[in-house]
Amino acid sequence: MLEASQILDEFPGDMGLLLWQTLRDVTLWASVPEERQPGLFGADAAERRMRLLHAAGAEPAVEISLTALTAMVGNPVDARPELVGLLCLQISHWAEARGALATALSYAQAGALADPEDPGPAFSVGTLAMRWRRHTRAETWLRRSIGLARRAREWETYAEAYVEMGALYARRADYGTAHGHYVQALRATRRHGLMSIRGAALHGMLLLAMESGALEDAERYARGAKRAYGRGHPRLGELSHDAAYLWVTRGSHTRAIPVLERLLSSRVEPVERAFTLSVLARAAAGAADTQRYLGAWSDAWSLVRGRAGEEVRHAQTLLELARAAAAFRDRVHLDQAARLALEVATRQNQPAVAAEIEQLFASLRRPVG
Repeated sequence: MLEASQILDEFPGDMGLLLWQTLRDVTLWASVPEERQPGLFGADAAERRMRLLHAAGAEPAVEISLTALTAMVGNPVDARPELVGLLCLQISHWAEARGALATALSYAQAGALADPEDPGPAFSVGTLAMRWRRHTRAETWLRRSIGLARRAREWETYAEAYVEMGALYARRADYGTAHGHYVQALRATRRHGLMSIRGAALHGMLLLAMESGALEDAERYARGAKRAYGRGHPRLGELSHDAAYLWVTRGSHTRAIPVLERLLSSRVEPVERAFTLSVLARAAAGAADTQRYLGAWSDAWSLVRGRAGEEVRHAQTLLELARAAAAFRDRVHLDQAARLALEVATRQNQPAVAAEIEQLFASLRRPVG
């Protein structure tokens, strides 16, 4: 696992060394047949690990798991695969919560190797690899988790893995294959009453339908996803945002405005907030609401231009700002957004963006009405 060395970057000092050494211990233990486990580690290995554990000053949240894995070094024969796998997943979740994705992915994979019949660790590897944009690895482990979950009749993991596969193929712009995976997830959720996962599958199908321009289908999927999620679901805000974007795309601008304004209070991360503001600007432009348009456009632009060199992270926002300015027939703001959007599109090799920018300028040259 090449990223294992990055543990030392994510956790400098004794803590990183402890995590790296423990990972090596688990990986070695998992790779050796049971009959070769006696004497796998040196006589004083457990004692040395304990000294390192005390020196590292690990947080209580992870210290218990690391202590238990140190005990495995002292007595590898009695270590149970399901316990080692669980301990590795606990460390993986702890690392993920701290933004240490290399550590999280390494420990999830170690857990999957330690307990190779459990679909849960394999699913965790797949989802973490997706987050880290290791798409080939993500597909390998998600497919493995599907097979293991089917064999173990763990239908929740089975359906969730198909949802993740749909998202993976959507990222590759292979929308037909993505749709097929979402359909597989829906079938499992119907058979086994997994409503929340059904919502996630329908949510994914909403996004696919928007990409393909099937906006009537997208509306239907949005309604279905909302029903399936139910009240209080953590992804309801995200779904509301996607539905509002759909309404803007369909020209239902006044319907979208209050939803977008309500969502702004929770969109505090700069990239997310800038995008929401750009969609709000587009909705306000379509509704001929000058004050809202100018306010949202300016606020989004300030976030985009607030940190030099980060424009690539705002690529979609720049395109939305250009669309908003064109809808408002605002040549000055269109020039601003289009210039930066074209720079980003050139760096990202996105000729479709350049073509759309040209169309937006052409729309301003056409007479109104």
